Amino acid sequence: MANTIQQTSLNVSINEQITINGVTYGNNITKSFADNGKVDQRVMQINSTKLTSVFEYHDALPDVAGSGVKSEFAYFRITNTDSSVGVTLQFFVSGAKNGFFYLPAGCSFVLMSNDMDFLCEGEDFSLGDLVAVKAKTDGGKDVVSSYIEYVAVFKGGADPAGDGEAPEEA
Repeated sequence: MANTIQQTSLNVSINEQITINGVTYGNNITKSFADNGKVDQRVMQINSTKLTSVFEYHDALPDVAGSGVKSEFAYFRITNTDSSVGVTLQFFVSGAKNGFFYLPAGCSFVLMSNDMDFLCEGEDFSLGDLVAVKAKTDGGKDVVSSYIEYVAVFKGGADPAGDGEAPEEA
């Protein structure tokens, strides 16, 4: 049994296609993220009466579900799996500063870089400043909960040669 995790590439593909009056429009965009060795993926219940902690970023930490090391961030996706109820995502860049993103039913939010910026309380912040993601179902008093699914991918894993290089993929 192997006792190491070999680094590998994550390949993300976004495919858009629409045909109007016989003319097809769209594109296929592919992005690769190299040297990954950690994945956190789960389906979780989101409450309508209080914020639910989805994910936290730290400078360093032991392996804990729902957490990741900021400097090792590669990719993050949240999908609202509900068919009729939206979810509000709350992104914290500190304990007191945060911004909101509404995620309609059946939609996904994707972070493909720590260098993406957003405006938070009149200040620009990089998503590299992110410390936590929380969520709340927007169904009002009639909806108690809904579900999201997320995947977070991080750099890391084994460096069997000890040379700082990612192992060759087969």
